[in-house]
Amino acid sequence: MERSGEARAEGVFVSLFRSGSVAALALLAAFPALAQSSSQSSSQSSSQSASQASPAAGRDDEDNAEFLRTFAAWPKPAEMRSAFPAGATVTGRARIECVVAAKGALSNCAVLREIPAGQGFGAAAMSLSNRYRARIKDEAGASTVGRKVTYWAELLAPGDANPNWVRKPTGQDLAGVFPVAAVKAGKDGAATIHCRVTVDGFLDRCVVISETPEGLGFGPAALALAPQFRMSPMIRDGKPQTGEVTVPINWKGLSGAGLRTVSKERLLIDPPWKQAPTSAQVDAAWPKGAAGLDAGQAAIRCRLKTGGALRGCEVISELPAGKGFGKAALALADQFLVSLDPNDNKLAGMIQVDVPVRFRAPGSTTRKLTRPRWIRAADPEAMAAAFPEAARKAGVAVGTGVVSCLVTAEGRLTDCEAVREEPLNLDFAAAAMTVAGTMRMNLWTTEGDPVDGQRIRLPVRFEEPGPAAAPAEKPADKATP
Repeated sequence: MERSGEARAEGVFVSLFRSGSVAALALLAAFPALAQSSSQSSSQSSSQSASQASPAAGRDDEDNAEFLRTFAAWPKPAEMRSAFPAGATVTGRARIECVVAAKGALSNCAVLREIPAGQGFGAAAMSLSNRYRARIKDEAGASTVGRKVTYWAELLAPGDANPNWVRKPTGQDLAGVFPVAAVKAGKDGAATIHCRVTVDGFLDRCVVISETPEGLGFGPAALALAPQFRMSPMIRDGKPQTGEVTVPINWKGLSGAGLRTVSKERLLIDPPWKQAPTSAQVDAAWPKGAAGLDAGQAAIRCRLKTGGALRGCEVISELPAGKGFGKAALALADQFLVSLDPNDNKLAGMIQVDVPVRFRAPGSTTRKLTRPRWIRAADPEAMAAAFPEAARKAGVAVGTGVVSCLVTAEGRLTDCEAVREEPLNLDFAAAAMTVAGTMRMNLWTTEGDPVDGQRIRLPVRFEEPGPAAAPAEKPADKATP
């Protein structure tokens, strides 16, 4: 049975945490002193990750970066609006190819593609080609005159808008997640992440698509910055819609900023939670000063007590500012408890934790569980024990069951229902329900949301181990004469 808004788990074989212990997490260095001295270079790096207003702004940041490397000038927003084709009713775009002429003017332009076709977007984009100016030299200093250039021109229907950056990480944010390994190696780095943009303008479902140099932690550091971004949502037909964005992030000047030793303090990103605020508690914390708003967010940085409770919390970001979201996040701090292995308690005094919190207006239904993280995944013994007897009798060794389950305040899966199974009628869905009952989800998402009350669709693939191989026979002793 289909349910709207269900999260889809990617499988049950990857356990992200070792018994809920901090030892299984990436610990990233926090450099409070470095952040202030390096804020100029870091802020520059942050600004490089953001889309600038351009006709390519409807594309992702990699398209935007290429556009900005190619062009020095382009039509103003008012010119783009005035060129919207008469009779068109939806936002459209066209791919244009031109040759760079003297002084960067474009010549011999042609339409390569228009979407949707037949509504005049190609002709409209062509009418604006004289408003573009290409850069007359490339990054290597060579002349671009005579080269072919291509670009997308997007024309927004009245009332439509593309995502744009509302908040980006500060220099202190970038310095705060600079990887320990990179400090020790004395290297700067970069990473690119690809994320979904929610209707509230948050980034979620982020994945690393590149990091340079590899293996120094810049990919995880970029993911840690995702909650610090906020975008205005994409508007189509007058309604906010989800979108996607690719965000390149560069760290420059931090490895050589005079830091000789790694700080003893560590910044813990996305820890396993033993306790976290429930959806009802987050809803109840909605600040009075935010009346009329649809959503807000804040991030707090806290120290750990022995046992995993938070202490000494302070607001490190708030959006929009001055509406009470930072104070609301601080009020929830007592509800968090990091799951610490007993052997890790001695580390508590040297660990700081960043906690993002998203708020939705009372009555909102936009809170969705996107990418769950498992504190306890199904172990091989539980999978083997749940393998359906009906499949075994039928001689079927591989099958899949898909179930839809409700997440409790403890991160457990309950109220599970069968969605489908392959092959049919061999009890793989029932077996998947059994496995789901052994699993436990992290109570707080990387993006800053509680998980309780959400439904998740969980696929479980079963594979019965084959019979153990018989031990090899010992070769017979050679006969002796």
